[in-house]
Amino acid sequence: MARKSQPRHRWQIPVTIVLLATGLLLSVQFRTQQVLLNDLSMLKTEELVTIWKNLNEKRAKLEGEIVELRRQQRVLEDKSSAGMVAISEIQSNLNRLKTSTGLVPVKGPGITITITGDSPLLYLDLVDIVNELWASGAEAVAVNDHRVTAHTYFGDIEENETLYVTVDGERLLYPVVIKAIGDPNTLEKGLTFPGGIIDNMNTLYAIFPDIRQKQELLLPAVKTPPVWFYAAPKSGTAPATAQAPVTSPAGGPGFGATPGPAGPGQ
Repeated sequence: MARKSQPRHRWQIPVTIVLLATGLLLSVQFRTQQVLLNDLSMLKTEELVTIWKNLNEKRAKLEGEIVELRRQQRVLEDKSSAGMVAISEIQSNLNRLKTSTGLVPVKGPGITITITGDSPLLYLDLVDIVNELWASGAEAVAVNDHRVTAHTYFGDIEENETLYVTVDGERLLYPVVIKAIGDPNTLEKGLTFPGGIIDNMNTLYAIFPDIRQKQELLLPAVKTPPVWFYAAPKSGTAPATAQAPVTSPAGGPGFGATPGPAGPGQ
């Protein structure tokens, strides 16, 4: 007669339940102990004093870091302000240099001097007029839209037994219009006072320029910027506006217009 098989390992189920319950109780007890340990009311006086000292030290350290960061911020702001001032000064100097060298167009009040084709005009007459304009405070001058700078030269060429005035090697067409930016009244008086350049042109050469004051003139930039091959700025020296004469084609001194004070650039 066959024997019935007995269930094997029936004791594993209650043992597993007991172990799970024990683990759960241990976990709850551990978390409870951690909460109690973290509760300041459960700490000793010495422990509380230690925690308070540590917190004070950390606060003092953080306050010191804040003070240092604020100091660094002020230093950076001062450097930034100084840098902005320096940049502004550099830009202003650069604009003045560009204006005095004719590298940028300029506009402003001034006068125009128009000479028609029936006048026996020589290039030396133009040189005299331009020089008188500089002496009267002109800040920028152009002749037939040729900007006059330290590198401008006036001359003449002969074609078919006719003499033509030139500027920078280019023939000037009539009417010749000279534009000068500056105080209109001062510029006109500098040309028209008795015994002055215009008076001499009228009486000696029968040249009668038409002078008119303008509220705004626009002068172009130079057509060809100068190129420097040998001259270089000396280190450690501040830039200054050059006052070099404009020579005749032969290179002789004393026959050129010199640039006046630099005016505002665009």
